[in-house]
Amino acid sequence: MESAAASAFLRSVMGKLFQVLEKEYNKQKGLRQETLSIQQDVRMIAAAMDDRLHALGRGERRTAVARLYSEEMLGLAHDAQDCIDRIVHRLTCRPRGGGKGAALVRRVAHEIKKVRSRPGFADEIQKLKIRLEQAHKRVLGIPIPAAASCCHEFAAAAPSCRVARDPVGIGRPVEELLSMLDEVEGEKEQLRVISVVGFGGLGKTTLARAVYEAPDVVEKFHCRAWVSAGRWSPEVTGNGVSEILRDVLQQVRPKDAMDVVVADDGQRIEALLKEYLTDKRYLIVIDDIGMEQWSTINSIFENNGKSSRILLTTTIQSTANICSHGNGYVYQMNTLGEEDSKKIALQEVPSPELEQGSMTLLQKCGGLPLALVSVSDFLKCSGEPTGERCAELCRNLGSHLREKHGHDNFTELRKVLMHNYDSLSVYAMTCLLYLGVFPNNRPLKRKVVIRRWLAEGYARSDSLRSEEDIADETFKALVDRNIIQSIDTRNNAQVKTCMTHGIMHEFVLHKSVSQGFIATSSRDHPRPHAHVNNACHLSIHGGNVTDNEASDEDLSRVRSLTVFGKAGDAISYVRKCKLLRVLDLEECNDLEDSHLKHIGKLWHLKYLSVGGTIAKLPSSIDGLHSLETLDLRRTKIKTLPIEAIMLYHLAHLFGKFTVDKEDLNNANKMSKAMKFLSGNKSNLKTLAGFATNERQGFLQLMVHMRNLRKVKIWCGPVANGSNYTNDLSKAIQEFTKVPMDNVGAHSLSLDSEECSEDLLSSLAFEPCPEDSKYDVRSLKLRGKLFQLPPFVPLLSGLTELCISSATLTRDLLLSLINLRNLLYLKLIANELEKFEMKSGAFPSLRRLCFVVQSLTSALPAIEHGALPNLVSLQLLCLGLAGFSSIQIRHLRHLKEVTVDSGVPDQTRQDWEHATKNHPNRPRLVLHESGVRMESEGPGNEEASAVREKRKICVLQPSLDDGLDSSLKKMKLSSESSSRLQVIVHSTSSSGH
Repeated sequence: MESAAASAFLRSVMGKLFQVLEKEYNKQKGLRQETLSIQQDVRMIAAAMDDRLHALGRGERRTAVARLYSEEMLGLAHDAQDCIDRIVHRLTCRPRGGGKGAALVRRVAHEIKKVRSRPGFADEIQKLKIRLEQAHKRVLGIPIPAAASCCHEFAAAAPSCRVARDPVGIGRPVEELLSMLDEVEGEKEQLRVISVVGFGGLGKTTLARAVYEAPDVVEKFHCRAWVSAGRWSPEVTGNGVSEILRDVLQQVRPKDAMDVVVADDGQRIEALLKEYLTDKRYLIVIDDIGMEQWSTINSIFENNGKSSRILLTTTIQSTANICSHGNGYVYQMNTLGEEDSKKIALQEVPSPELEQGSMTLLQKCGGLPLALVSVSDFLKCSGEPTGERCAELCRNLGSHLREKHGHDNFTELRKVLMHNYDSLSVYAMTCLLYLGVFPNNRPLKRKVVIRRWLAEGYARSDSLRSEEDIADETFKALVDRNIIQSIDTRNNAQVKTCMTHGIMHEFVLHKSVSQGFIATSSRDHPRPHAHVNNACHLSIHGGNVTDNEASDEDLSRVRSLTVFGKAGDAISYVRKCKLLRVLDLEECNDLEDSHLKHIGKLWHLKYLSVGGTIAKLPSSIDGLHSLETLDLRRTKIKTLPIEAIMLYHLAHLFGKFTVDKEDLNNANKMSKAMKFLSGNKSNLKTLAGFATNERQGFLQLMVHMRNLRKVKIWCGPVANGSNYTNDLSKAIQEFTKVPMDNVGAHSLSLDSEECSEDLLSSLAFEPCPEDSKYDVRSLKLRGKLFQLPPFVPLLSGLTELCISSATLTRDLLLSLINLRNLLYLKLIANELEKFEMKSGAFPSLRRLCFVVQSLTSALPAIEHGALPNLVSLQLLCLGLAGFSSIQIRHLRHLKEVTVDSGVPDQTRQDWEHATKNHPNRPRLVLHESGVRMESEGPGNEEASAVREKRKICVLQPSLDDGLDSSLKKMKLSSESSSRLQVIVHSTSSSGH
């Protein structure tokens, strides 16, 4: 997989090289043969990587030789990209400084240097080819395993059955699943599919087995069957469908067992099973189901009007959603809480020393039952558990997760983690390894992660999709497999904040470090794990650089530098990373202006995020020709030099600033900026955001930014009689004016809280030209709003709307009903006037959120026929009493209800009862109002974020999916039976 990722990684930069070489060829005809030769050599390197990968890894599981070769290929790919970047830099960089005469001399000298460099370019490519040939020779004589043996290895890697222990925290999940098997009041007797989904090792199999063997279940169903779908290898048995059906038939109709065993006709098995189940009420459990398997067999289990049930387990979210679509439920498994984790790992009431020493170790386990069981077994084998021993295990945990090298107690855990890793696509695998640069248990913003992947070149566009689409698809794949956990979602239900599962993060970190992909330095490991000379990505936690490492190490291969905590000596790394693409100093709290003195020399830098006490960008910022993302939200920067706006490749700019006053008064600079923007040379897509008042500045420039897709504006106080309103209206109008053939989605956020009057309601738009329309998909308004601004109804594409005002009047609320295309509506207020949602109101709305600080009266009544497509209802009101006039029974698509965790116990119980008796059984989610989201910088106080660990109360089983035991002897924990599943959501309406 690594070699396939390597070849894809290499191809992502080849296009840039070829483009530059062709340009040079047009200037100097003698370069033709040299250009063609270099192009062909680079193509051969990438193709050779793919060929050898396919030869070495025909099976689902890769051999040790294939893994070692793949790692070598990944290193070769990075060296190739370094080579290409040096070539491109030499051919495209521009000489700087001096007057006209000096500039001419510099250009001539620069061209001479390029001509003299040409032989060196070809030599570097040839050296890469030689390395590739040598790598081939080393593995040429090694036999390649047949597919069958690979399949055998894969089958052996599946989690094996172990004797179950007394599981912790399983009581409530069993009760919930049993209730899902029951019939709902008023529901017709029909087939229901219930999917249990979650990361491997959470205990899905154990939970399903407990439900399957529950006495009530045995009595209610005429026949039952348990099938483990994951034990059949696709290479040997196809998708295993015949084996699944044969196994089911043997259990529900034992008298035909002998006939079934010898029957090879799949159609005959299907017919026999279908015929037998026609008039039976049955329960069939299929453990570890695959989407292909379900697609083939689901038609066999037809609705026979007997309230039959099918219970499935899977690690893939999309599989669970599809299997249970319609008349079914998806049960989301969650990790264990702190107390239950201690019970499993420590197996006793811990002493103060043991409790303190085990804290970090338990955090790394992330509440995963299988990880906790493995830790418990290891501690028992090593003698009496102590805090010191736990700390030692914590430091070496990654090595125990390494295949064939770790302790036997971690064998099952290693198999689960490796299976998750091996099942990923080549892009997803590399992107997952990259997440090792972030500390464990660190919440990550989806868009930040994606922008960093793009800056690193870990997404390659094809003829149908852009790089952004590829990166987004990869992120969704990791979420879909529950490898990345969602912490907070955006208005459109897309993941906004996430975190890699604790033990998976440790596995990924160790794997990426052992391959030289990442080098890290932290409190536990003062020196980088891997030798920095070989690392592509360097992550420093706390500025820990010792023994003059900063001056001794060769950092020529480092592509990204991420520093957390104090910058310390780590900041000296910056100047030595000549090919740096990503520089993340956002969480350096001691960062100063002087630290960015030489930032302009990082010619390849694409992503720059800074924080600390920095108050001004250096003048050398104009040297960052490749910069795509500039994030200043955590800085004290209030003014921005005009040069930053004129960076050719800058696409995303974050902060809260105005244009530098000196630049505004410099007619020459402003003229250049206007010419640059008017010439459509700007690539700026996100401007979030800037503060403005009657003084000219960003409003004047924004009119000419044709590629903008997202804008946030803080509107300052203005004097009476000012033309500011007209300027603001014009800027917004130009931003929202979209040609009919342009499908780009626009997002606009306006904050007029500091204005002395209702500024937003005074904004006026001119009639829209026939060849265009006013189009904004997402709109956020904050200020003194007494009526809906007149420009809002003109936004025909509006699907997401968030309004924040001290008081939301009845007139404003009634006017919202006319927005019939809204999918998401969020209303934030201190006071909400009385309002009713009549039948037919909000026909498209999927998600509705109320955030009311002081709820002195009832929430808006929802009549039958209103909100016909609502799936999520959020009532984040501390003063919520009971149902507050809201009834949910008629909301037939409802899947989730969220209330504040601080509501009275009776209110919580009322909503618990209402959701349980709803036909869809929507989840009741308790919102932790005390958990804030991480600040996104000055002026963006509404956005918050989870710096500390998520506060989630989890009620899930404690054993891994491979556990299959005599659960009849199992004691269900009653301690957790009264607790509720809690999922943390942010009330933030922003999120860049």
